[in-house]
Amino acid sequence: MTPNHDPAGSGKVTRISPESRPRPDAAWTVYDDVVVQLRDRGWVKGVHRKGDAMCLVAAIDAAVGVGDAVTGTTAAKLARAGRVGSHLRDIVGVRNLAAWSDEPSRTLDEVLQLLFEASVAFPED
Repeated sequence: MTPNHDPAGSGKVTRISPESRPRPDAAWTVYDDVVVQLRDRGWVKGVHRKGDAMCLVAAIDAAVGVGDAVTGTTAAKLARAGRVGSHLRDIVGVRNLAAWSDEPSRTLDEVLQLLFEASVAFPED
C-alpha cells in the first residue's frame, strides 16, 4: 500500500489494496501510514514493541506522531490516534483493538485488510 506516483507528473496516487486492486486517485490516509509502519518495522502480537517491530496500536501511535521525541506528543495527536483506533474498532465490531490484533489466529494480512477498509471508509483521515 505504498503510493505509486504517476510518472506523467499529474501528482495522482494509486493505492494498492491487500488484494492488489488499484484505487486510482485515492488520497493517502493515516491508515496507509500505519501500513508502512507495520510493513517496514514488523508486526508483533502480545507486546507493544519488540525491537523495531510493533503492535497495531503502537503503529497507529507512530503514524500520528504520539511519542515523537522531536515534535512531542500533543492533545491533537492523542485525539487523532484515538479517532483512528475508534474507526478500526467500529469496522471489526470490537471494544479492544489490541485484543483483536493479538488474537492467536490473527494474521498480518487481516490487519492490513482492516487498514485498507478503513482507508476507504474514512478517507478524511
